[in-house]
Amino acid sequence: MADPPAKPQWPQGGPLPQRFSSNYARYRERGGLLDVAEDARAYAGADKVLDKERFVFLSLAFDQIAKEGLTGDVVELGVYQGQTATILARNARRLGRTAWLMDTFTGFDAKDFVGADAGRGPQFTDTSLEAVRARVGEENTHYIKGFFPDTAAHLPPDGRYCLVHIDVDLYAPILSALTFFYPRMVPGGFIVVHDYGSLAWEGADKAVDVFFADKPECPIQMPDSAGSIVVRRQRPASAATWMQAKQVVPVGEWRPTANGQAASVLGEGWFRPEPWGVWGVGPSHVIGIVPDDPGLENFALDLDVHAVVQPSRPTLLVDVLVNGEPAAQWRFSEAENRGVRTLTVGRPAAVPATVELRPQSVLTPRDLNPASNDTRPLGVALHRLRVR
Repeated sequence: MADPPAKPQWPQGGPLPQRFSSNYARYRERGGLLDVAEDARAYAGADKVLDKERFVFLSLAFDQIAKEGLTGDVVELGVYQGQTATILARNARRLGRTAWLMDTFTGFDAKDFVGADAGRGPQFTDTSLEAVRARVGEENTHYIKGFFPDTAAHLPPDGRYCLVHIDVDLYAPILSALTFFYPRMVPGGFIVVHDYGSLAWEGADKAVDVFFADKPECPIQMPDSAGSIVVRRQRPASAATWMQAKQVVPVGEWRPTANGQAASVLGEGWFRPEPWGVWGVGPSHVIGIVPDDPGLENFALDLDVHAVVQPSRPTLLVDVLVNGEPAAQWRFSEAENRGVRTLTVGRPAAVPATVELRPQSVLTPRDLNPASNDTRPLGVALHRLRVR
């Protein structure tokens, strides 16, 4: 059996979010994207001082993109030496997406020294496309060199994006980037603009404020060193939420509940997933299901379940409700415990269809056996489920 992943340490010390530190083994067990130690090394490169807050935020953003199943590619406009690009490209590869890295790779273009940025001079010239390419790599990564927005023509004409990182400092290119990418963001997609709150670049906060003044989304400042902001693209009111989308279950396929594989269909009353499945706890356990066949008005739902039965409680009765109405009563005993039990479920007008399990007796293993150390109020254990 492989050893659990070691608790990562940030190179400069200081705490990391618990999912990346004290709960890192659980994070990886549940399919977390990041290899924190390797990602931090790639992000740092040869630098001694790291903007840990930006690294952590982008890492969390990619976790959320994966959790919500957001589609779309990744873009960085303003790559400079490729520090942030390493994180964007590494996670794009993990998600099977493309990272588009856009820059002049020669520093500021004088055409952008206008308005609030008039009088600025050349900066960020200590870079090159070749150096960034060597640092970031080629896999799932496209490099676009030149002046934006002219270079937008090199992006896919039907391109859609889940995360766009804008780090160009100046009013004109920031406004051009927001104008171009905002309508191309997938619902829930992340727009990050660097330097908004740094007070070092007059044009950065002005461009963001002007652009979002008439938009439904509001910028939120991040606590990174340059005062970046993040905006998540609003979903249309008629669109299914990401949770509803994840409650869609393929017809005919067993879905295991081990290690969180069915977390999106498990509502209230479930304990955290374990390697074998998940325990229902308390007096009610709720499941929400949307079959992936839109023409399926009624369907069978198979639940592979068992319950705790002991000589001190030889049977357990469980009332089952479908869409809020009584549908069945299940009896668990030593003779009839673990097995597949089937319900007929009608598809409601409003998704998802719901199944609620209500154990008539909720006791802890310690209540049933004083030798047990388990004090959870266990009801029904769920191993897997299937729609057919």
